Amino acid sequence: MSELADMKKNLLVLFSLLVFAGLVWASETASPLNTNAASLSQEPMTPARFREIVGTPGDAVPLAPQLAAVPFWTNAVVSNVMSYASGKVFREELTQAARTVGGKYVVFTVQSKFYNQPMNSILAYDEKASALKVYGLYGDGHAGDIVTEGTAIYDYAKKTYTITSSYGDGFKETTTGSYTDTEDSAKTVVYKDGVLFMTREDKTRPIVAGK
Repeated sequence: MSELADMKKNLLVLFSLLVFAGLVWASETASPLNTNAASLSQEPMTPARFREIVGTPGDAVPLAPQLAAVPFWTNAVVSNVMSYASGKVFREELTQAARTVGGKYVVFTVQSKFYNQPMNSILAYDEKASALKVYGLYGDGHAGDIVTEGTAIYDYAKKTYTITSSYGDGFKETTTGSYTDTEDSAKTVVYKDGVLFMTREDKTRPIVAGK
Protein backbone atom coordinates (compact mmCIF):
# COMPACT_ATOMS: atom_id res chain seq x y z
CA MET A 1 0.00 0.00 0.00
CA SER A 2 1.39 3.46 -0.92
CA GLU A 3 2.03 6.10 1.71
CA LEU A 4 -0.74 8.23 0.17
CA ALA A 5 -3.18 5.35 0.52
CA ASP A 6 -2.00 4.74 4.09
CA MET A 7 -2.46 8.45 4.80
CA LYS A 8 -6.05 8.35 3.56
CA LYS A 9 -6.76 5.17 5.51
CA ASN A 10 -5.41 6.60 8.75
CA LEU A 11 -7.31 9.83 8.30
CA LEU A 12 -10.47 7.75 7.91
CA VAL A 13 -9.68 5.59 10.93
CA LEU A 14 -8.85 8.69 12.99
CA PHE A 15 -12.46 9.82 12.79
CA SER A 16 -13.68 6.29 13.29
CA LEU A 17 -12.03 6.26 16.70
CA LEU A 18 -12.02 9.76 18.17
CA VAL A 19 -14.85 11.09 20.32
CA PHE A 20 -14.76 14.86 20.70
CA ALA A 21 -15.56 16.76 23.89
CA GLY A 22 -18.43 19.22 24.31
CA LEU A 23 -22.19 19.36 24.77
CA VAL A 24 -24.94 17.82 22.65
CA TRP A 25 -28.29 19.45 21.87
CA ALA A 26 -30.68 16.85 20.42
CA SER A 27 -33.39 18.59 18.39
CA GLU A 28 -33.84 16.71 15.11
CA THR A 29 -36.79 14.57 14.02
CA ALA A 30 -37.52 11.23 15.64
CA SER A 31 -36.26 8.13 13.88
CA PRO A 32 -38.02 4.89 12.91
CA LEU A 33 -34.84 2.84 13.47
CA ASN A 34 -35.23 -0.11 15.84
CA THR A 35 -33.16 0.90 18.87
CA ASN A 36 -34.66 -1.13 21.70
CA ALA A 37 -32.16 -2.17 24.37
CA ALA A 38 -32.49 -5.91 23.78
CA SER A 39 -31.62 -5.69 20.08
CA LEU A 40 -28.66 -3.42 20.79
CA SER A 41 -27.09 -5.69 23.37
CA GLN A 42 -27.28 -8.74 21.09
CA GLU A 43 -26.75 -7.33 17.61
CA PRO A 44 -23.19 -7.14 16.19
CA MET A 45 -22.04 -3.98 14.42
CA THR A 46 -21.91 -5.18 10.82
CA PRO A 47 -21.26 -2.91 7.79
CA ALA A 48 -24.99 -3.06 6.97
CA ARG A 49 -25.98 -2.11 10.52
CA PHE A 50 -23.40 0.69 10.55
CA ARG A 51 -24.85 2.19 7.35
CA GLU A 52 -28.40 1.85 8.68
CA ILE A 53 -27.55 3.82 11.83
CA VAL A 54 -25.56 6.48 9.94
CA GLY A 55 -28.43 6.89 7.48
CA THR A 56 -30.95 7.53 10.26
CA PRO A 57 -31.84 11.16 11.16
CA GLY A 58 -31.03 12.44 14.63
CA ASP A 59 -33.75 12.64 17.26
CA ALA A 60 -34.53 13.98 20.73
CA VAL A 61 -34.67 10.62 22.56
CA PRO A 62 -32.67 10.96 25.83
CA LEU A 63 -29.33 9.17 25.70
CA ALA A 64 -28.70 6.05 27.77
CA PRO A 65 -26.84 7.00 30.99
CA GLN A 66 -23.54 5.50 29.81
CA LEU A 67 -23.59 7.70 26.71
CA ALA A 68 -25.03 10.79 28.37
CA ALA A 69 -21.91 11.00 30.52
CA VAL A 70 -19.64 11.42 27.46
CA PRO A 71 -19.13 15.08 26.47
CA PHE A 72 -19.19 16.18 22.82
CA TRP A 73 -20.18 19.10 20.59
CA THR A 74 -22.82 18.98 17.87
CA ASN A 75 -20.72 21.23 15.61
CA ALA A 76 -16.95 21.64 15.78
CA VAL A 77 -13.80 22.36 13.80
CA VAL A 78 -10.85 19.94 13.97
CA SER A 79 -7.19 20.79 13.33
CA ASN A 80 -5.38 17.57 12.38
CA VAL A 81 -1.61 17.06 12.03
CA MET A 82 -0.25 13.64 10.99
CA SER A 83 3.53 13.15 11.27
CA TYR A 84 4.83 10.04 9.50
CA ALA A 85 7.94 8.08 10.42
CA SER A 86 9.22 8.85 6.91
CA GLY A 87 9.35 12.55 7.81
CA LYS A 88 6.27 13.62 5.86
CA VAL A 89 3.75 15.82 7.66
CA PHE A 90 0.12 16.25 6.63
CA ARG A 91 -2.15 19.00 7.99
CA GLU A 92 -5.83 19.60 7.48
CA GLU A 93 -8.67 21.51 9.10
CA LEU A 94 -12.01 19.72 9.09
CA THR A 95 -15.57 20.28 10.28
CA GLN A 96 -17.34 17.74 12.46
CA ALA A 97 -21.02 17.35 13.39
CA ALA A 98 -22.69 15.00 15.87
CA ARG A 99 -26.25 13.81 16.39
CA THR A 100 -27.95 11.25 18.62
CA VAL A 101 -30.07 8.34 17.38
CA GLY A 102 -32.66 6.51 19.46
CA GLY A 103 -30.89 7.26 22.74
CA LYS A 104 -28.43 4.43 21.94
CA TYR A 105 -25.98 5.95 19.46
CA VAL A 106 -24.03 9.13 18.84
CA VAL A 107 -23.18 9.56 15.14
CA PHE A 108 -20.21 11.75 14.18
CA THR A 109 -19.74 13.05 10.61
CA VAL A 110 -16.49 14.70 9.55
CA GLN A 111 -15.99 16.56 6.27
CA SER A 112 -12.49 16.21 4.79
CA LYS A 113 -11.29 17.88 1.57
CA PHE A 114 -8.40 15.41 1.45
CA TYR A 115 -10.53 12.28 1.73
CA ASN A 116 -13.11 13.96 -0.52
CA GLN A 117 -16.18 12.50 1.19
CA PRO A 118 -17.91 12.54 4.59
CA MET A 119 -16.46 10.18 7.21
CA ASN A 120 -18.72 8.71 9.86
CA SER A 121 -18.20 7.09 13.24
CA ILE A 122 -20.60 5.78 15.87
CA LEU A 123 -20.29 5.88 19.65
CA ALA A 124 -22.27 3.19 21.47
CA TYR A 125 -22.29 1.36 24.78
CA ASP A 126 -21.54 -2.36 24.56
CA GLU A 127 -23.60 -3.91 27.36
CA LYS A 128 -21.92 -7.31 27.05
CA ALA A 129 -18.43 -5.82 27.40
CA SER A 130 -19.59 -3.04 29.78
CA ALA A 131 -17.54 -0.60 27.71
CA LEU A 132 -17.91 2.40 25.42
CA LYS A 133 -17.18 1.48 21.80
CA VAL A 134 -16.34 3.70 18.84
CA TYR A 135 -17.11 2.15 15.45
CA GLY A 136 -16.07 3.18 11.96
CA LEU A 137 -16.47 1.70 8.49
CA TYR A 138 -13.48 1.22 6.21
CA GLY A 139 -14.08 0.34 2.56
CA ASP A 140 -15.76 1.50 -0.63
CA GLY A 141 -19.18 -0.13 -0.33
CA HIS A 142 -18.16 -3.58 -1.53
CA ALA A 143 -18.14 -6.99 0.14
CA GLY A 144 -14.71 -6.43 1.69
CA ASP A 145 -15.81 -3.52 3.88
CA ILE A 146 -14.83 -3.86 7.54
CA VAL A 147 -16.07 -2.26 10.74
CA THR A 148 -13.28 -0.84 12.89
CA GLU A 149 -13.77 -0.90 16.65
CA GLY A 150 -12.10 1.06 19.43
CA THR A 151 -12.60 0.90 23.18
CA ALA A 152 -12.91 4.26 24.95
CA ILE A 153 -12.20 4.79 28.65
CA TYR A 154 -13.07 8.15 30.23
CA ASP A 155 -11.94 9.67 33.51
CA TYR A 156 -14.69 12.25 33.97
CA ALA A 157 -13.15 13.74 37.12
CA LYS A 158 -9.83 14.45 35.38
CA LYS A 159 -11.48 15.14 31.98
CA THR A 160 -9.20 12.70 30.16
CA TYR A 161 -9.76 9.67 27.95
CA THR A 162 -7.95 6.82 26.22
CA ILE A 163 -9.03 5.00 23.04
CA THR A 164 -7.33 1.82 21.83
CA SER A 165 -7.84 -0.06 18.59
CA SER A 166 -6.36 -2.68 16.26
CA TYR A 167 -7.39 -2.97 12.63
CA GLY A 168 -6.42 -4.49 9.26
CA ASP A 169 -2.93 -4.56 7.77
CA GLY A 170 -1.25 -4.78 11.18
CA PHE A 171 -2.20 -1.35 12.55
CA LYS A 172 -2.52 -0.72 16.29
CA GLU A 173 -3.07 2.66 17.87
CA THR A 174 -3.61 4.39 21.18
CA THR A 175 -5.15 7.82 21.61
CA THR A 176 -4.82 9.85 24.79
CA GLY A 177 -6.79 13.06 25.17
CA SER A 178 -8.06 15.72 27.52
CA TYR A 179 -10.87 18.21 27.26
CA THR A 180 -12.27 21.45 28.66
CA ASP A 181 -15.47 23.34 27.90
CA THR A 182 -13.79 24.98 24.88
CA GLU A 183 -11.24 22.51 23.49
CA ASP A 184 -10.40 18.84 23.09
CA SER A 185 -6.72 17.89 22.60
CA ALA A 186 -5.67 14.39 21.57
CA LYS A 187 -2.49 12.60 20.54
CA THR A 188 -2.50 9.23 18.79
CA VAL A 189 0.46 6.90 18.33
CA VAL A 190 0.07 4.43 15.44
CA TYR A 191 2.16 1.29 14.96
CA LYS A 192 2.19 -0.96 11.90
CA ASP A 193 3.48 -4.49 12.48
CA GLY A 194 5.06 -3.30 15.73
CA VAL A 195 6.97 -0.40 14.14
CA LEU A 196 6.09 3.27 14.68
CA PHE A 197 4.14 4.41 11.63
CA MET A 198 2.89 7.85 12.54
CA THR A 199 1.60 10.18 15.25
CA ARG A 200 -1.51 12.32 15.03
CA GLU A 201 -2.25 15.46 17.00
CA ASP A 202 -5.71 16.96 16.99
CA LYS A 203 -7.39 19.97 18.51
CA THR A 204 -11.17 20.21 18.36
CA ARG A 205 -13.13 23.34 19.17
CA PRO A 206 -16.87 24.06 19.06
CA ILE A 207 -18.32 26.22 16.31
CA VAL A 208 -20.13 29.07 18.02
CA ALA A 209 -23.20 30.36 16.16
CA GLY A 210 -22.79 33.91 14.87
CA LYS A 211 -18.97 33.85 14.98
